[in-house]
This record gives sequence, C-alpha cells and structure tokens, in this order.
Amino acid sequence: MIGGEGHLGTDGTTAFSLLSPALQEQLYRMRWTELRPIQVDAIHEILQSDNHLIITAMTAGGKTEAAFLPVLSSIVDDCQEGIRALYVGPLKALINDQFLRLEDLCERSGIPVHKWHGDVSQSAKSNLLKKPSGVLLITPESIESLFVNRSAFLPSLFAHLSYCVIDETHAFMGTERGAHMKSLITRLSKFSANRVRIIGLSATIGDIESAKMWLCPRDSQNVGIIKGENEKSVRYLIKGYLRSFAVEQAEDVPGAEARALDDIEATPDDLRLTDDIIKTFYGKTALIFANSRARLEYYADLTRRMLERRSIPDRFRIHHGSLSKSEREEAEDALRSDMPTATFCSSTLELGIDVGNVSRVGQIGCPWSVSSLTQRLGRSGRRGNEASEMWVYIEEDEPSDKSRLVDRLFPELLQSIAMTEMMLEKWCEPPDVDRFHLSTLVQQVMSIIAERGGATALVLYSDLIENGAFGNVSKAEFVAILNSMGATDLIEQTPEGELILGLNGERIVRSFDFYSAFASSEEMQVIHKGHRIGSITASPSMGADTYLILAGRRWKIIETDTDRKEILVEPSKGGKLPYFSSSLGADIHPCIRAKMKDILCTDDYPVYLDERAKEMLRQARRAARDSGIMTEAFVKDGLDVVWFTWTGSRANRTIALLGKHFAGFDVSDEGIALTFSKADPVSLAHKYQALLVNPPSTGAIASKVAIKALEKYDRFLHEDLLNSMFSRNWLDMPAVAEVIRAAGHAGSVK
Repeated sequence: MIGGEGHLGTDGTTAFSLLSPALQEQLYRMRWTELRPIQVDAIHEILQSDNHLIITAMTAGGKTEAAFLPVLSSIVDDCQEGIRALYVGPLKALINDQFLRLEDLCERSGIPVHKWHGDVSQSAKSNLLKKPSGVLLITPESIESLFVNRSAFLPSLFAHLSYCVIDETHAFMGTERGAHMKSLITRLSKFSANRVRIIGLSATIGDIESAKMWLCPRDSQNVGIIKGENEKSVRYLIKGYLRSFAVEQAEDVPGAEARALDDIEATPDDLRLTDDIIKTFYGKTALIFANSRARLEYYADLTRRMLERRSIPDRFRIHHGSLSKSEREEAEDALRSDMPTATFCSSTLELGIDVGNVSRVGQIGCPWSVSSLTQRLGRSGRRGNEASEMWVYIEEDEPSDKSRLVDRLFPELLQSIAMTEMMLEKWCEPPDVDRFHLSTLVQQVMSIIAERGGATALVLYSDLIENGAFGNVSKAEFVAILNSMGATDLIEQTPEGELILGLNGERIVRSFDFYSAFASSEEMQVIHKGHRIGSITASPSMGADTYLILAGRRWKIIETDTDRKEILVEPSKGGKLPYFSSSLGADIHPCIRAKMKDILCTDDYPVYLDERAKEMLRQARRAARDSGIMTEAFVKDGLDVVWFTWTGSRANRTIALLGKHFAGFDVSDEGIALTFSKADPVSLAHKYQALLVNPPSTGAIASKVAIKALEKYDRFLHEDLLNSMFSRNWLDMPAVAEVIRAAGHAGSVK
C-alpha cells in the first residue's frame, strides 16, 4: 500500500504520514500504490525544513507531484487566505496540462486551483481577483500584466504567498525571460507576510552550485537538492549522410520519384534522409526535432510529397511557434489520439507538454546543446519500463578536392558525437548565472514606474538591484541606465525628484508587446479562406515571393497586404521555404569542443553510429592526422592558415575580433577553428603573442562590433553600456589567453 514505501525520515516518520489526511485520501482514490523516491525526499525536505529546493529528475519522473504533494499539504488548512502557492511555467499549454493534474490532486482537499494567461476567460480572472485563494498557475508575461494592469489587487492576491514553483527551470536560466521571471517573483514576494520558498523543477541541471546561485543568489546556501534516478534504457542511433549536389539517383528512392521532387532542390541524400524518416517514424507517435523552422518546413513538405507519390496517407504533422494556435493544437490533439502521429517540431514541444505516449524521437542536424539533446531524448519512453529512443540525422557535404580542411572534418557529425558522449557522462552546460540582462532591467524600471505611478531612483535601485534580481549591476551602471532611459524619453524626472514615464515610455508600456521581456520579429499573417495558417517573418524580398511552404503544405500567394500585415494564399503545387527570423544560436561550451578533439584522437567507433557515420568519422580522423592539427596550432589550407583552437564560441569570437580589428587579419570563425585568409603563419603567431602581452580591454574589443543591440530594449542604452554588456555576455578574454599560450607551446607551423 502507499504508506509502506519503506523510506523513513530522520524522525522515523514515513513521508506518506506527513501528508495531510485530505491528500492521503486523494492518493488512495487515484490508486497510487507507492511514492517515487524524489517524492519521498521532497515531502521530508519541504515539510520538515524551511529550505528552498531544486528537484531534478528525468522527464515524467514525478517532479510536479514531488513539489505539490507537500506544498498542498502545507496550505490545505488555510488555502482560502489569498494565493498560497504560485506555479510559473514557460508555456500556456504546459500550464493547461499542469492545471488538470493539480485539479486531480486537489479534488477532495478543497484547495482551489486557478490559471491565468491570455486564453483564460475574463470571468475566471475576475472571480480570482474578488476571492483570491489556493494555487495560481501563470506565465511570466501574465505576472507582468498583473503589475501593469491590476496593481491595486496585488496586495490582496499575494499577502499570504508561501511557495513559488518554477517549472522547466533550465529553460529560464541565463535568458532574458529568466531574468524577467526572477525580477517579477522578487517583486511579488514583497507583498507577502511570509518568507516565500522557491522550488525549481528541471530535467537537466548542468552545475548544481551555479543553479542554486541562479535560483536564490542571496540565499543559495539554503537551497536543498533532490536528484531523481535518471537511469533508463536507451536506444540511440546517429545516421550519417554525405550530401552531394551531383545529379544521381538516390538509393531506395525510385528515379521517377526523385525527378518529381527535384523542383525544391532536394539532393539525393535529402531524399534518402526523408525516406529513412518515413521508414522509422511512419505509424509511430513520435517527435522529430530540427533547429530551424525552415528546415522543419522543408522536410515536412518533402515527406508529404514523397508519401503522396507512393499513394500512402500522410500521418505526419508539424508544430512550431510561427504556426497558428489552431494548427498547433491540432498537432497536439493528434499526438494524444489513438491514431499514431509523427510530428516535425521545434523546441515548442521540447518542454514537458503532455503529447501522449511518444515512442521515439528524431533529431535532424546537431542539437543546440547537451541540455537540449537530453531534454529531447527524454520526451520518449515516458511510461513504464519503455526505453527512450532517438534517431539523429546528420548531413554533411561530400568532400572533394576543393573542400576546405574544416569541412573535411565533418564538424556537425563530430559535435553530435561529442554531445552524445557528454550526455552519457551525465554532463550538460552549466547555467550562465552572471549574464548581464540590461534590456530586461530597462523593462523592469518602466514596469515599477507603471505599477506605482512613479518611483525615485533610490527606490528603483533598492527594489531591482540591492534587493532584486539584478544584483550584478553596479550603482554606477544603474545610474548610466537611468540616464540612457531619460535621453530616449522612456522616463523623465519631476521637480520633486520622482521618475515617471516619458512619452516614449508610456507608448511602450501601453503596448501588449511590453509584457514579454524578449523581442518578437515583425511577422505577416498567412491566411487561407479566413483561416489563419500561421505567420512568417517579413523579409526584404517579400513582395517578389510567389509561393511559400507553411504548416508542411504548399501555398500560392494571391495577395500581400502590408498595411494589415496579411498574406492571402491558396493551395498550390509550387512552393518556397519562408523566411523565419533567428537568433545568434547557442554558444558552444569549451568542454564540447575539447571532446570533439578527443574523438578525433581516438581509434574506437561509438556503437551508436551507423556504417555511413562510421565511415565519415574515419575520413575525418584521416584528414586530421594528415593535416597535423592534433599537434600543431596553425596549419596551412591552400593560401589560408587555419587555427584549430578547440575552445568555446565566446573565446573564438574574441580571438576573431582581436585578429580583425587589432592585428589586421581577414579572419572568419568556422566554429571549431578560425580561418585567416592569405595569412603568413609566422606573422600570425607573433602578432597574437604580442596581443597577449598588451591586450586591449574587452570594452575596446566590443566597441569594434557593429551590432550589439541584440535584446529587446538594448537600443535605448548608451554605447558604453552596450560595450560593457557585450563584453560580459559574448567575450571570454581569460580563455583567449589560455588558447594563445597553448598555441605558443604547440611548436612550429605545419
């Protein structure tokens, strides 16, 4: 029975007996037979200590119940006295899922459960404002909306707040949205008469001490850690493809079919890959990830057309953030249905949304990070003793006599192998806890002024810096930020010294877009017969485009209305991939690049590589050995010199900027290496050694970067602030010094 899990606390009391009778009864009614180890540990930690807490366990490992069983037990007797527990999730769909789970847990305990986001009715929101109680599930953006639009209700809503549960914590760490959320929670906590305990839930935490510091920077020593058992059987395969643009017939793909599909420039290996996807995922409930929406649309379209040519019903769907809500929900419903459905998807389905029993996962191209790889693998095999299954598809250009050395090493395959090895070692990227988020700080200054009608600089400094979420910003930097905001009319100062919103600030705060801390690109809505298909990013060539591919289907553009930002379409046989905006992508951690070098140096072949991938790795090792890159710092590649630094993205970026702006080199960042066009290797080595003796400041390096306003409100900051922020977030001089010294020790140039 459920009370007999055999795990005893230090006082000899079983975890189950610590739960309130109402929760015990509900678990019996739900036919629970045991508590998982993390749930046992969390019950003891939450009910028998006053620590904050991080709970980390694999997807579907019971983290939500681990947090809420003891939280609900703690608040059950006074749950009507305002909102007692807050759940913050990154997605509305995830909130909807968790709402249903918590309703089940609270069915007989009398604890009200509420949700608040853009799709919740006004009547439900009004009822909560009139009688706040129980548990509230909400997104960061909706909390921001409360501050701006419902500030008068905040004291009554949160006067008795005791717990804040942050789901998918890893998705917030080191991001604008995470800084935004932390600031909002800090501000909310000040309304409560209680000490608000923070509970973070995550399937992937790279460095526990850094995570504790990020979650509670002023109280990290009082953050407990509960780690779940992540041991699970895995079926995993990396398939390699040598992409050739020569006209040839793809193996296993009939020539007529290949010719019928060649109007979208599909190479033979594109067709092989698509055919493999159909063989592996057709008739399965599955998720197939890619790192770009354009790539998703490309393979969704190619798969549909290949099935159509074979007269096979299309059982594939597509899901990404530029599709309409109805398109996404149809894909989610199909995944949950009894009809097996495979869905091409972006990171929108990487998090813990319930999409049914996913049997296997695909990944087209190398994932962004080890954390992302682990998260995506964990989406499959979530029930019982099922194995997690993942197929990774890596395409590289087939080498020729004209191929560059970097390309002959098949860097995407190497990185995929390195990330897989790091995942097997249970490593993932540590959170960037010291990142500057000045754009988000600008937003929060405006938010507090909007909430209160005005505020002094001292109050803003106390609430946001001294006691808030931006503790790594100095007083001088904060003053500079306020000056920047004043110069751009975001704020102005009254004769009494109070800061209020300027005309520009009022316009921004009144915009619906203000509630999110991150920028959204200007997009055009794609409409067919009054039904919104999705949206695409406006591009300079928009007026010349005649066709597009969206939602895995082909459309002909019949009208473009730039004033209304609408594109009217009709079904078509012609198609063109749309343009979607994208960020810089994820910086690659130095440990991954070091592992890539190790893989080139060893002789064994991972068992999870197919024969083509093994042959590609064999060729990469031969190219590495013949070129001498394992022992030499600089190698010649035709007229160019290539420097294989084997370091992270930040260090490479810094080295490239130093070379271009302080040594006069024509240098390009190739990821695993830097290429110097028509360079003299001896001069190259000497100039970098000289730079190490008398290096420019990071601010001076950042000043050479043309585009530094990368986040939403960066454009309102002075140049000096942008340089300081770029230095902190995107450069790494200590790592550069190590790389240059290592190059000096490597010996002569080959």
